[in-house]
Amino acid sequence: MRKLLLYLILFVQIIFLIPILFTKKFDAKETAVETKNEVVEETIVENNYDYKNYQTIKLLHTNSNEVEEVALDEYLYHVVAAEMPADFEEEALKAQAVVARTYTLYKMTQDGKKHQEADICDSAACCQAWISKEDRLARWDENLRESNWNKIVNAVNSTKGKMITYDKKPINAFFHSNSGGTTEVPINVWGGSGYPYLQVVETARRRCVHTI
Repeated sequence: MRKLLLYLILFVQIIFLIPILFTKKFDAKETAVETKNEVVEETIVENNYDYKNYQTIKLLHTNSNEVEEVALDEYLYHVVAAEMPADFEEEALKAQAVVARTYTLYKMTQDGKKHQEADICDSAACCQAWISKEDRLARWDENLRESNWNKIVNAVNSTKGKMITYDKKPINAFFHSNSGGTTEVPINVWGGSGYPYLQVVETARRRCVHTI
């Protein structure tokens, strides 16, 4: 009888312990997921930066070999106009503006002086595309010119002060028009040491930023 009572007490304790053990295991798994998400968010978080240090950039026009000093966001109007169709969704244009700004700041702060006195050039084959307002307007239907240009300007202005960072520095923000469904690790394309924030990920088959 005494043994039976002990077995009964032990059985009751086990019943109470099982839910506690499973709860702790679930909490630990949930914490791990949250920690992983925090790492990703740290990689793609948009941060303000000091405009006093980066109000203007020196732009090399490759056709004339002349260097022009322009306001950063004014420069970005021409980049976004060259890199993405104006009839894309406004949020896509905003994303392009953030990526273009990040790429520009990376060139200015971490990529050295590739173009001697200039920070960046206007060639898509070397840096990122750029088009003059006059040339861009000429390629649009006349009835769309003002609205298209204003849409691009608003996309840049509404993301003012935003860039993508990793370890509190602007990333080398590669972007593309079509990934074919997945991105590739840059080291497999260009060699070098690679970047921790650029990894293979599944993507929608449209323009996107290549980050984790």
